[in-house]
Amino acid sequence: MIKSSTNIHSLTYFIVLTLIAMSIPLSKFAMSVTEFMLLGLWLWSGFSFTISFRFFKLSGFFKGLFHFIKYVATLAYRNFIDQITAFTKHKPALILSSIYLIHIIGLLYTTDMDYALKDLRVKLPLLLFPIIFVTMEKIGYKRFRIMMLFYAAASLVGTFISFSLMLKGNFVDIREISPFISPIRFGLNICFAFFALVYFILFDEGFKIWHKILFGLVLIWFVAFLILLESLTSLWILLLVSIIYLVIILFKTQKLAVKIAFIVLAVGIPISLFLYVKQVVHKAQNPPVIDVVQLETHTKQGNPYTHDTIVRGIEDGRYIGLYMCLPEVEQAWNEISTYGFNSKTDAGEEIKETLIRYLTSKDLRKDAEGVHALTDWDIRMIEKGVANYNYVKNPGLRTRILKIIMGYDVYKKTGDPSGSSVMQRIEYSKASIKLISKNFFTGVGTGDIENKLINQYTQMGSELKAKFRFHAHNQFLAIFITFGIFGFLWFIFALVYPAIRLKGFNDYFFASFFLIIIFSMFSDDTIETQAGATLFAFFYSFLLLGKKRENAKSTLKDNLLI
Repeated sequence: MIKSSTNIHSLTYFIVLTLIAMSIPLSKFAMSVTEFMLLGLWLWSGFSFTISFRFFKLSGFFKGLFHFIKYVATLAYRNFIDQITAFTKHKPALILSSIYLIHIIGLLYTTDMDYALKDLRVKLPLLLFPIIFVTMEKIGYKRFRIMMLFYAAASLVGTFISFSLMLKGNFVDIREISPFISPIRFGLNICFAFFALVYFILFDEGFKIWHKILFGLVLIWFVAFLILLESLTSLWILLLVSIIYLVIILFKTQKLAVKIAFIVLAVGIPISLFLYVKQVVHKAQNPPVIDVVQLETHTKQGNPYTHDTIVRGIEDGRYIGLYMCLPEVEQAWNEISTYGFNSKTDAGEEIKETLIRYLTSKDLRKDAEGVHALTDWDIRMIEKGVANYNYVKNPGLRTRILKIIMGYDVYKKTGDPSGSSVMQRIEYSKASIKLISKNFFTGVGTGDIENKLINQYTQMGSELKAKFRFHAHNQFLAIFITFGIFGFLWFIFALVYPAIRLKGFNDYFFASFFLIIIFSMFSDDTIETQAGATLFAFFYSFLLLGKKRENAKSTLKDNLLI
């Protein structure tokens, strides 16, 4: 193991690690830059400024420069050989990095080398971090705590920036308010920062009461932000991990009052959430009873209404087809917009249908009066493709549920899953399973998953729109498709073995991160993007290989016992 020879080396290493942690939720560019910085520290570990200055002092500029270049090259070569040798002798690190190595093996039978090389570049952190952390100095708990505080602060800043974008309202999809990385990966960062702060509040005696109160407020904001972001993946991960810890504490504690409190929490939270969802679904699908005879029959301009409670269905607890006078709607719309009534929105949907749904969401009648009640902002939203006023003005868990309901209704009627990410994931899973059955033993190779899935959608006759024909959105299925049954089993082994071998599950931070990542892999292809691969590789490798254990004071055994 390489140890820094001076305080400046050690401090620089710690600062770079902190910068990497801060970059993960905020900047893909910064991730790349800081990874190169870390690689430089690894290659030139032990570099001496004193020796370098001596070259120039004793030999002059040109000879000194020659000796300096030779010194730097020799140091990098020796460090590389020594540290790679040390790495190959560390079995858990070697097995962890084999996740990247199976991607290299997959090059042997891929047909899309361009995509494969791009995939290898994106996933390079899977190889880089295990090698570096197993051969560099271990970070003590005090520095680790500082790093995690900066990481949590970076995640917090990211939420503030996203919230400011949400307040501006210049988005079509709520996911657009996450400007740095995908909202799913951003949500995973928030989840990990959440549980880090939970530890600092409950178990770390180094913080004052007002620090812990502040951390508590941040936790509340994190949950509120995930609700505003409509991040169901992150919310259910937060819920599941919390329940797991509550159950662990429940079985370990000997205090009756604590047992009762945690039973209430472990059972009450999911039940309350279930009842809330049930209430939203019931209200959304059961509008007030309508007596058609009592409905007005003509608009203020004297034109007849049509009232449909069957064909067009229900949205937000309202019948879409009530108070419809399409001739008036068409004429009024063409007067206020340059987008023709029978044209397409910016998102490629029909203006007519988008307008009708939008008017319904604002509880406006589908006539000239209703159209003219729209604001300039409403008109622009409709032109962009926003079909529901609440999607932009009232984001949150309720709106997310309403989107799922609407997407399911469309899918049930038309077979098109494009209108809901939940329905899309069902279609992704269908295509993935069919593709796995065709390539069960070898998979399709490192670079072919995208083309093969697109072809599979076509063979299935899927109604999924081309712009939504993505990957499996399940990391386990993606690995199975790419490398077959043997690659899939090795991936599972490489995920679990290092943690078991090094007793990583005894560490609160590693256990929390592991649970977050594993749960995320069931609903997303977590490591298929730079932000996801870096998040996984950095924290998994660091918490297992780069952090001191004896001074960590963070074992589940000690701290989850009340």
